[in-house]
Amino acid sequence: MFSFFKKKNMKSALEHCQQHHRNIGLGQELNPTMFNMVTSTSLFKDIDARFKSMGLTNFGGLAWLSSQVVGKTLEQIEQGEDISDSIYELAEKMATIALLLGNSIHSLKLTKLDMDAIFNSGDIAIKWLDKTS
Repeated sequence: MFSFFKKKNMKSALEHCQQHHRNIGLGQELNPTMFNMVTSTSLFKDIDARFKSMGLTNFGGLAWLSSQVVGKTLEQIEQGEDISDSIYELAEKMATIALLLGNSIHSLKLTKLDMDAIFNSGDIAIKWLDKTS
C-alpha cells in the first residue's frame, strides 16, 4: 500500500513504535491489553483529536501522550502515592517510547512543535529513569 493511504493518527504512530520495539527484542513493547487500554483512554482520544490543530504530527501527539503518562506517574511516586504494578509498567514502557521517538528524529518527518514535544517527553523519560533506576 502506498504511504499516502495510511492514516496519520496516534494509533499508527504507536503501532510504528511497537513494531520497532518488537524488532529489537528487548520486551519494551506494550502487551495487547496495555495497547488496547492506552488507545481507549480519554487522554489518548483527546490528544488524537487535537494534535493536528496544535501543529503536531501523530508522532508529536504520541510524545505528548508519553510525557503526560510518565509525568503524572512520576509525580505520584514523588508525592509518595502508591501506584499499581501495571501503571508502573505502563509508565516505564511509555518512557521507552519517548526515548525511541527522540532517537528517531532523523528518520521522521516532524514539525518544530513535534521536536519540542519529543524533547520534552525525552526529558521526562530521563527523569523517570533517574528516579526508578
